[in-house]
Amino acid sequence: MNRKMLFFVNPKAGQLELRNRLMEVLSVFTAAGYDVTVHTTLGAGDLTSFLIQEAEHYDLVVCAGGDGTLNETVSGLMQLEHKPPLGYLPAGTVNDVAATLGLSRDPVEAARTVIGGTPYAIDIGSLGQDRWFTYVAGFGAFTDVSYQTPQQDKRIFGRLAYLLNGVKSLGEIRPIHVRVETDTETIEDDVLLGLVCSTTSVGGFRARQDMGVKLDDGLFEVLLAKNITSPADLNALGTLLLRREFDPAFFHRFQVAKIRFQFPGEVKWTVDGEFGGAHTDVEIVNHNRAVQIIVPAS
Repeated sequence: MNRKMLFFVNPKAGQLELRNRLMEVLSVFTAAGYDVTVHTTLGAGDLTSFLIQEAEHYDLVVCAGGDGTLNETVSGLMQLEHKPPLGYLPAGTVNDVAATLGLSRDPVEAARTVIGGTPYAIDIGSLGQDRWFTYVAGFGAFTDVSYQTPQQDKRIFGRLAYLLNGVKSLGEIRPIHVRVETDTETIEDDVLLGLVCSTTSVGGFRARQDMGVKLDDGLFEVLLAKNITSPADLNALGTLLLRREFDPAFFHRFQVAKIRFQFPGEVKWTVDGEFGGAHTDVEIVNHNRAVQIIVPAS
């Protein structure tokens, strides 16, 4: 008896190659003995809802799309008691999670990894009561660039589109007062940017290997960029971010499994490049090794 696969495809994902080679991808899956049900996503929330209703009938869940598509899939899996393994075909603009996991951007090669790869249990984060993320939750400067960049710009320019939109927002940067509580310390400061992440790539830029960021250690990497008052310091801050050099004079940086953020007014968050709501008081928790994603066999 053939195994059953639920295959989600986001037709609006940034890379055209998947659409051009979809039949090749399906051939890889069926040749491996899978009965494949293809579900084309209809809009925000559709994938998660369908997954919650149908996943129990399948041996494997696969999604093809960008980081947002992966986020919707994981959001559905996190609401299930029994979670099938997850295969991922990166077809978005940046694909931060895929970069960290070493997944191919070639859809057929990625499909072969789904069939012949190894399940790897990764940490998943929760933001408040109802939002999940695979690699980053953030607020402040540049964090809205991903979800405010027009889809057409993403397709044409790739990650450059994110950078162009980021540069356009330089004049809009404002400090945000925040109180941060962890199990071991409390920080209160004015910051320009806050990131809570668990991958080695954010916004398409890879972290240095010596930073100690891991996907399965139960810890988040927290980065808070301190308020900058002079243009020269702002330029230095941007340079340090691009180099992934986190000078304590400019950044608070630490690792935690759980963290709470409090603001005097509502602050907009992004999760995995999508809008994550506005919050005045929110807790972020690391759910250690919560989802098994298939990676290339070592």
